[in-house]
Amino acid sequence: MRVLVGGLFLLLGASALRAQDSVIVIDPDAPPADSAVVRGGPPPGVVAELIAFFNDSTTTRMAGDVSFPPGSAFQGKLAQYRGSLRVAGRVDGPIAVANGTLYLLPGAEVNGEILVVGGRLIRGAGARHDGPERVFWDAAPVIRLPGGTLALRERRRPLGELAAARTTFQTGKVRTTLFLATGGTYNRVEGLPIIFGPQFELRPTARTVARLDLRGILRTAGGGSGLTSDFGYTTRAELRLPTVGITGRMYSEVDPIEDQPLSASENGWSAFLLQRDYRDYFERIGGGGAVWAEPWRPLRLELSLRRDHERSVHATDPWSLLRNSDRWRRNPLIDDGHYFTTGFQVDFDTRNRRDLPGTGWLFRAQFEHSTSDDISPVALPEQVRPAPSTGGGYAFDRLALDLRRYSRLTPSLRVNTRLKADGWVGGDRLPVQRRVSLGGPDLLPGYDFRGFTCAPRGFADASDPALCDRMIAAQVEVRTRLGLNLGYRLRDREGSPSGRFIGIEEADLVFLADAGKAWLAGSGPSQVPVNRIPSFDEWKVDVGVGLDAGEIGVYLAKGLSQGEPVRLLVRLQRRF
Repeated sequence: MRVLVGGLFLLLGASALRAQDSVIVIDPDAPPADSAVVRGGPPPGVVAELIAFFNDSTTTRMAGDVSFPPGSAFQGKLAQYRGSLRVAGRVDGPIAVANGTLYLLPGAEVNGEILVVGGRLIRGAGARHDGPERVFWDAAPVIRLPGGTLALRERRRPLGELAAARTTFQTGKVRTTLFLATGGTYNRVEGLPIIFGPQFELRPTARTVARLDLRGILRTAGGGSGLTSDFGYTTRAELRLPTVGITGRMYSEVDPIEDQPLSASENGWSAFLLQRDYRDYFERIGGGGAVWAEPWRPLRLELSLRRDHERSVHATDPWSLLRNSDRWRRNPLIDDGHYFTTGFQVDFDTRNRRDLPGTGWLFRAQFEHSTSDDISPVALPEQVRPAPSTGGGYAFDRLALDLRRYSRLTPSLRVNTRLKADGWVGGDRLPVQRRVSLGGPDLLPGYDFRGFTCAPRGFADASDPALCDRMIAAQVEVRTRLGLNLGYRLRDREGSPSGRFIGIEEADLVFLADAGKAWLAGSGPSQVPVNRIPSFDEWKVDVGVGLDAGEIGVYLAKGLSQGEPVRLLVRLQRRF
């Protein structure tokens, strides 16, 4: 099996959860009525309220699966931790459920407030409830102590924050933050970029923010990269009002040609540990600005202008922990030149969380129109791209689409889907730094990295560049939560085991499937007409299974084409 660093998926049919005959399930996507379902995760205040309720000496506490049969009666405060609380009798008093499910079965009668955090409320026909209801599907960050009470679970620090330091202080109305960190990656052009600098923030009113962010970039790879300087920078000024804003930027930075097959941080670990850099890079020096508007909360519109000097850079020989004697893959040449780009972006985002969404939609469309009067094109085969004009007037249009749907069927069962497309839509053919490929850990993990680059037979380039005009990929995953408790929980200052958990406490069992195609658009051999998408029988398909513990996931994926091996993949974050 081939070891890669990346991710994921398999299509699995999921049946609906059945609790009792004629049950009514509170739907988190439905508009609020008498029962308000909160989709943004449990706020800290709600978690504190849950802990206080559970730990109250007058509360009757239970754990695991508990049932109140028909005809039973209970009076007082009732709290349950994990498992299922099934009520078919009468309860006079408030009920709180932490990381479990509350069933109000036919004939149940509850008089008092209901709070469910990290689970569902399922009501059967004929069940009665007099009082407010609040339901939070996202899990409560709590643990149960040996004495039966709850405690707040210590939050794990994300990997991206492990090599960052910052301090903040206030001077009058200006808030200043000093920042020092790695660039969140490691690559064969810059080595380990060190980012440092101040951010100044002024809030003239409660809903108006002005920011100035000054960052220097120190590149540690040494000479030979062809970069303008070992020192880069990015400067950003922003004025943010309640529904509109304006930003301006100046920069001298190294950008990736594609944002896949790995995230920047995962690619950095792959390069540092295994001397495998799965991205390609070019230098971008310039500036620009953007205006944006949010007419209402899920919708964001942005119009941008920028002018860049884009230059080829070369791979250097930074140190890696393993395979340090190997040679790095060559970084491809790009079409050097000055580019003036007009962009328009639309975001529609109803996800309940940005980092680990459980429900909601994300739709993102990015269109850019670029021109250049001094392009220095790389020589490519005629089948890939006719030689662009170098006398001025070079222009192209590019469109990128990303559609995602996150669905939670039960507190522990989720189905996530994604459709992604990117590529040329008009004008001259794309420059090398805007071209696309497919294959590798992110979009098609059952196939080798850059398995589909659109390079014609006989074309040899040690950098293995992405040469396709267009790509499209569809993904689906089914996740179910498992309690593993593989590890040890540290004790706090009082000697109680309520500190950080060392090991894997919980993980998602993930079934996954992907399908995708990358191609050249045109009427020649091995090309697809510009006015259509390849038929599905031309797409490549893979399936897989894995275990995702949050900070690390391990997957097995296999392409369904003949002769593809099973690939072992390690992921340091969820891919989407």
